[in-house]
Amino acid sequence: MAPGVGGAHRSRGRRLPASAPVTLAAAAVVLLGGPLAGLDAATAVVLGAAVAAALHGCWLFRLAVEARRGGRPARVTGGIVALGAGLVGAAVCATAPEGHGAAAAVVLAYAGPAAGAALVGGLLLLPGVTGGGVGGAARRGLDGVCVALWKYLTLLVLVLELDGGPSGAVFLTCLLAVIGVTVAVVSGVRAPYPRWAAVTAAGGVALLVLGLAVLPLLPDDAGQRDAWLLAAGGLLVAGSVLVWAGAGRSLSTARRETAPAGAVADGTLIGDPLLVAPVLAGGAAVLYALFSRGRIGTEAMAIGAVAVLAVVLREVLEAATVRRFSGQLDAQAASFRSLVAGSTDVILVLDADLSVRWQSPAAARQFGLSEREVEGKPFVRLVHAEDAVGVRRHLGTVASEPCRARFHDGFGAWRHVEFTVTDLRAKPEVAGLVVHLRDVGERHELEASLQRTTRADPLTGLANRAVLLRELTAGTGYLVTIGLDGFAGVNDLHGPDVGDALLAEVAARIRSMIGGGDVAARIDGDEFAVFTRVDRVHAHTLATRLLSGLSEPYDPGTVVQLSAGIGLAPVGGGPEESVRRAGLALRRAKRAGRGRIEWHDEAAEAAYVRRATLEQQLPQAAERGEFDLAFHPVYDLVEGHPVGVEALLRWRHPRLGTIPPRETLAVARELGVTAQVDEWVLNRACRQLSLWQHEGYRLWMSVNVGCDDLTAPGFAERLSLALDSHQVEPGDLVIELAEREFGTDLDRLAQPLSTVRAIGVRTALDGFGTGATSLAHLRRLPADLLKVDRSLFTPAPGGGGIAPIIDVVVKLGQRLNVTVVAHGLEAEQHLRLVRSAGCRLGQGHYYGTPGPAERVEAALVRQLRSF
Repeated sequence: MAPGVGGAHRSRGRRLPASAPVTLAAAAVVLLGGPLAGLDAATAVVLGAAVAAALHGCWLFRLAVEARRGGRPARVTGGIVALGAGLVGAAVCATAPEGHGAAAAVVLAYAGPAAGAALVGGLLLLPGVTGGGVGGAARRGLDGVCVALWKYLTLLVLVLELDGGPSGAVFLTCLLAVIGVTVAVVSGVRAPYPRWAAVTAAGGVALLVLGLAVLPLLPDDAGQRDAWLLAAGGLLVAGSVLVWAGAGRSLSTARRETAPAGAVADGTLIGDPLLVAPVLAGGAAVLYALFSRGRIGTEAMAIGAVAVLAVVLREVLEAATVRRFSGQLDAQAASFRSLVAGSTDVILVLDADLSVRWQSPAAARQFGLSEREVEGKPFVRLVHAEDAVGVRRHLGTVASEPCRARFHDGFGAWRHVEFTVTDLRAKPEVAGLVVHLRDVGERHELEASLQRTTRADPLTGLANRAVLLRELTAGTGYLVTIGLDGFAGVNDLHGPDVGDALLAEVAARIRSMIGGGDVAARIDGDEFAVFTRVDRVHAHTLATRLLSGLSEPYDPGTVVQLSAGIGLAPVGGGPEESVRRAGLALRRAKRAGRGRIEWHDEAAEAAYVRRATLEQQLPQAAERGEFDLAFHPVYDLVEGHPVGVEALLRWRHPRLGTIPPRETLAVARELGVTAQVDEWVLNRACRQLSLWQHEGYRLWMSVNVGCDDLTAPGFAERLSLALDSHQVEPGDLVIELAEREFGTDLDRLAQPLSTVRAIGVRTALDGFGTGATSLAHLRRLPADLLKVDRSLFTPAPGGGGIAPIIDVVVKLGQRLNVTVVAHGLEAEQHLRLVRSAGCRLGQGHYYGTPGPAERVEAALVRQLRSF
């Protein structure tokens, strides 16, 4: 063991016993000092709990630093940091009930769930709590969520819905609390090793989550409120001590390379009573509510639907697949029967000892068998040895169902036949068993082909998606998804025949590069997948080999060069989920460029889902009323009042919150709807400016426009229409262009800017000093205002002067008749520098952040009163 690591263990051992005394001492100080400060006992207990939680959070941060210095993995230290952050968040929440109004509600609404999430996430990352790394932690968390949903369904039906249903706050708080407590309990109970350390930490997390859930649900009655506060304080204090003790002990014992004897190696909940019992309890609760109250609430139905939706959906899809393939099989069988309807069956008569007494003439035509070769011989000797037992059984029972067997013909070959038996031994004219035998070789091949069709892709011969999903259900390992770059262009240029040949060659290369136990499949169009049961390192090696092999030139009649993107994801959470995660990794690889290999990442998945959500909802955001404008005033630096306002777009998304303007515009640019967004901003800004001017405020308004939209056909007409529609003077409107979008071709902007100025609208260059536009280029770009970046007037770290730069820009602007605006004022020092340089206008957070129109109006009212 390294010295640093051992030292960390010894120091933790010294501090663990001191945790409880220090906590009690801190709580005693608060309890004794509370009455002197006018606090009641319950409030003092909660504040003492806050102090205890904060102390233990700081100790956990220090423990994480020591662990990192001792060479612990980032996952372990990250879990300890998350626990520390959760304790600090719990401390903040404990002080919220003593706040007032919306501030306390906001703290409990946001800090509480965040602290709970940090505690649960940190617990799952502790060594010994889960196995299998981050993937194992995710699976353990998912197990807990599944159990929690069924538990919460029981709680909701039997308790919360008795008085007409819970409020939104109670519903959400109880749901999050049940999820957090259940994940903690499941993690502790199913921890591989060391069991008691994991149970201690899990118990602490469960107590902390319960304490956090009590705080936003405090009753209005003073007596009950004090009791609830005492309970919350006790839970927070006890939980803080247990989390600290469990985390420290878990870290000190995690150096073992193997689990002790009897440790649980598999922490999943498949078939465990922890999952079965809540499911039964939830179902029983729903049945009880239906029989006793005659109904269940909407919230209960929603929770129940979420809990069973995955199972129901999978069963529906499986049933649909079975019905589809069964229909295909029936159709093929009917087609075969119509083809052989005119053939003559072979008829054999068997004696009591099952020897052949007679055969029909069709035997010679169909099988090349003469009477001498068949008559008098046991029928069983004419079939394959492997089928003899089944044939003898079938003849003995005289079953009505057809029997299949391999029949030896007169040419020495084994033919697949089907026969039925009719018992005519009681009829003297026959006195034997009549066998109707027909050649079903073609039918057998057809059925075998159908079976292959249900398992293989007809073009490439690889397994299809259904087979891949079945393999993923029964196995563990990694799923490698492969997407071809440029295949659509090959189809367009050379035709579908070349494209099909190319896909077949790709499939052949994949077969040649995978192992014997791997499953290769074609899942969609030009996308393939390989399910491999190796470890992570070998899975990445396989992906690298596939990427190299698939990038070699192809020759399906013409030389074609393709590249590929590859995504990897661990198998788990169900086959569809594994395919979905691997598909997201593939999309990420393709977004990053050609020839990339990317692993599935939860953060990247969240970013991908967020981007996809924005792309889907942006085109109708304005119609739904989600767009808004924030206004950032431009001040006269000498007189100290606003003279202009910049209109800034804000997207108030109902679920994701306020979307930053750059992200909104980036999505709009990718969707090709920037013109519509800019038109909405332009009209809304003109309308607000018109309202202000009718109220007697003299201001100009600036609107940001992208360079591509400025140069697009029809921009000048839309600009004129907006001015006329809202009765705004052209000189009161400013069109801003960001310098970072100029590029090197400045000439393409000169004519559109001149057209805008010809209408009477002024133009401004925003962010001057951040791009490639030099002072010499200002003469080529017709502009009325120049917004200089803060970098031109911010003092250098070494104390070097910056004022001469802003001074040069201001003087050049005066020569070119361009008004300079200092953009990014944040401190009094900035104001002095730009004033001394002769700059008259400025904008920045020194005067306030962008806000609603009412804030600008308040500043204008103050200006009027000053006069």
